[in-house]
Amino acid sequence: MKQPIALVAAMREELDALLACYPAHEARLHFNTPLYHARDGGQEIVIAQSGVGKANAASTLTLLLSDFSPGCVVNTGCAGGLQREQRIRDLVVPEEIVYTDVDVTPLGFAYGQMLGSPARFRASPVLLDLFRDLAASAVPAPVCHHGVLGSADSFIHSEEQLAQIRRRFGDTIACVDMEGGAIAQICTRFDVPFLVLRALSDVPLHGDNARDFKTFLNQAASDSARLCQSLVRRLSALETL
Repeated sequence: MKQPIALVAAMREELDALLACYPAHEARLHFNTPLYHARDGGQEIVIAQSGVGKANAASTLTLLLSDFSPGCVVNTGCAGGLQREQRIRDLVVPEEIVYTDVDVTPLGFAYGQMLGSPARFRASPVLLDLFRDLAASAVPAPVCHHGVLGSADSFIHSEEQLAQIRRRFGDTIACVDMEGGAIAQICTRFDVPFLVLRALSDVPLHGDNARDFKTFLNQAASDSARLCQSLVRRLSALETL
């Protein structure tokens, strides 16, 4: 791609997994925010750690978009799975993203919809197709789920939280995180194609997911980062999206 590709992760462990894929990276400070510059062949890459939560993700991504005008954004890292058939280290690459903690329904909006925004944010169809081709050609092929990502400023762990999500969204939510909604909203607002690529570090329906998150965070982050690197190589062959 002629424009840089932006890779965004929330936590230090997720950032380190990305930086390990590009050992020749260099760090530069932008308004007190470190952004990491790398190349994959002739492709320019900008890597950022957004921080956890919607406000951190939105502010970091807005700075990155303003300073570098990337051709696309890939948000990579970990998530919690919400489907019974899912297992830790499965992949989830959602087609849609929705907030699970936004409620302005008295004003006539759908649950999860913020004023001035669509009810669901949609990942780039081109990026989704590229990833599907990549996953299909991988040996062994990764277990990958799609569907909807639910995003909130909460770590989803309790039966009460799960029941609230089911009551409002049925069984449509494939996984949950704390940054994907903000990433999707900012990219949609500024018309930048995006994709969310997550490996499951925990599945709240199976066992102690807080413990599992701590146990499998690094492995899930590495799984996600390696596939992200493969996706970047495919993107670098394109002129533009």
